[in-house]
Amino acid sequence: MDKAGVLNVQAAKKLMPLVGHSRYKGAFGGRGGTKSHFFAELLILTCLTRKTRAACIREVQVTIRDSVRQLLVDKIQKFNLGGQFKVMDREILGPNGSLIVFRGMQSYNAENIKSLEDFDVAWVEEAQTLSSHSLKLLRPTIRKEGSELWFSWNPRHDTDAVDVFFRGGSKRRGMISVEVNHDDNPWFPEVLKVEMEDDYADDPEMAEHVWGGGYQIVTEGSYYARHILKSEQGGHVGHFPYIPELPVHTAWDIGVDDYTAVWFIQEDGLEARILHYYELSNGGLEDVVHDTFPELNPDPALVAAGLTELDRSEAWSYGTHYMPHDIMVREWGRGAKTRYQTAQEWGLKPIHKGVAVGPIERINAVRALFPQLRFNDTQSVRLGMKRLRRYHRKWNDSMQTYTTPEHDESSHGCDALGEFAVNCSIRPKPAVKTEPGRVLTAGPGSTATMNDLLKAAKRGKARYD
Repeated sequence: MDKAGVLNVQAAKKLMPLVGHSRYKGAFGGRGGTKSHFFAELLILTCLTRKTRAACIREVQVTIRDSVRQLLVDKIQKFNLGGQFKVMDREILGPNGSLIVFRGMQSYNAENIKSLEDFDVAWVEEAQTLSSHSLKLLRPTIRKEGSELWFSWNPRHDTDAVDVFFRGGSKRRGMISVEVNHDDNPWFPEVLKVEMEDDYADDPEMAEHVWGGGYQIVTEGSYYARHILKSEQGGHVGHFPYIPELPVHTAWDIGVDDYTAVWFIQEDGLEARILHYYELSNGGLEDVVHDTFPELNPDPALVAAGLTELDRSEAWSYGTHYMPHDIMVREWGRGAKTRYQTAQEWGLKPIHKGVAVGPIERINAVRALFPQLRFNDTQSVRLGMKRLRRYHRKWNDSMQTYTTPEHDESSHGCDALGEFAVNCSIRPKPAVKTEPGRVLTAGPGSTATMNDLLKAAKRGKARYD
């Protein structure tokens, strides 16, 4: 604040549309675009202008250090406003009776979130981590006349709740969002420019996510992201259509209260050609069969027209249906029949009932099979590839490490492909090709490694000089 009592706040030109009143304000982009700095200064200015009750929110806030509290404190000091704001451990008191609190959304449920009903502003920082459940709780809670919801985030996935809300084609009234990146920041420091350039040199894909605001290609803790990237770069994603002479095998993960996922695969020699991927949320076997097995439940009108529900020019012939071990669970709503019996009634024969294996065994089997996977470049298969790319380990904040596989919308498709990888007849190609009759020697000038010698010894082809 200058001597005349005027607060001189500067902002990137791209962010200026967010200054006026809007119900929903979003700022997204890569690092260095001043998104957080802008909203912090806007909040300070708002508190100076009128009485404002504001909640600064993250999906998870274990300690106050996880919040934007320190950023706001820095702004208060920058503008010499220490005499007008009182900084406390878990809140900041401001002029005009203003109040700023810091919260984690995971601590709220439908009842206790009502404590935020009288708030004027909710600012969600790192909004890419906000769950759809949290967003649904928060939006109707901030209901005061003239209230606003602010969101700042670095895009991660196009399926993240905040991205779907702002960038998913919604025509919602009172919504404005801007993309702002480092090149929109006239004060972008030289030290960050050097960091950015080095990041682009080391890992262009990840740098484009971090600095360029692009979606994250390789998910942190991902099991298969780099395998998918290698498949795309190696020509394993393309035109791999149905071969009439070969049966189509299916691989399943059956959900009751969540997703059922099915892969449609042909074995062509040592290759597994993925033709189609299907998933359904909160549906039964009947729904799955009707949606994606038109050959087993044909529509007479479409048959007469030479088409099926999937607009295929010819019917597929099926081979083995690889089902998880819980296919034998009884469904009491169907007269205590097992899922196995129900599937057979709907024409799914023969069924291979898998054995109960752990997730790591399925993951390792899929990884080993990846060099033989060929992905037909269709919309459905691309969705399945997206699920594979995003299947990841849980992050444990207290242990600061990745742990077990995350159970989410991506895990079902991955478990289904794991069912195929564990049980199919395709075996991975040998990783190492050895020369027939080669004898390894160890002695002066030898380049043989200890691993080479151990392997050769097992074959009786090692000599020690």
